[in-house]
Amino acid sequence: MEMESTWKPLFQRRLVLATKHCNNVHGLLRGLLEVVDADVQNRSRHHQGPCAEAAQRALEAASMELGLALASMGAARHLALRGGAPCPSAPLDSVDDLAGDPGVWWALESLEKAAGLATGVHDAMECARGHLRAAAFLAVLDGVGGEEGGACFSEQISGAMELGEAVLKAEDLVAETATAREAAFGFIDDAK
Repeated sequence: MEMESTWKPLFQRRLVLATKHCNNVHGLLRGLLEVVDADVQNRSRHHQGPCAEAAQRALEAASMELGLALASMGAARHLALRGGAPCPSAPLDSVDDLAGDPGVWWALESLEKAAGLATGVHDAMECARGHLRAAAFLAVLDGVGGEEGGACFSEQISGAMELGEAVLKAEDLVAETATAREAAFGFIDDAK
């Protein structure tokens, strides 16, 4: 019983942190998408080049937040598998071994889905980063920032599209981590 009283609040705290970091990722990506979208619209009217530095900083910040979210998810899983075991020095083998605690089990199932979604967010962010860096490089080569329909503009559009995909995946990630948090705190009906 003593172990029960110490690991569950820590488990719940890690889920709160994971949700917070996922919300931060989503917010950073949404803000960046607005900036990149405005830049694409301005470039189509022949205004000066891409917002490369701001984009790279925002993507780095989102990557950091995503890493922190994944670390919190991993810590929550670790705490549950050790804390839910009869002997903490011999952790449970599987999340399924926690079926006797439906809130924790549900939360861990949601975290497993969230980890898969985080991979998708990361991949889309990296694709966006590549396209936006290519656009910045091509803008320097063009000297003027490129014309509509040129390679620089095409890379900028591709970066914006990948960024849009990352935002959509981040929305799913936020929803899944929120589900995990709610399950851990007992706000989800066990009948689901």
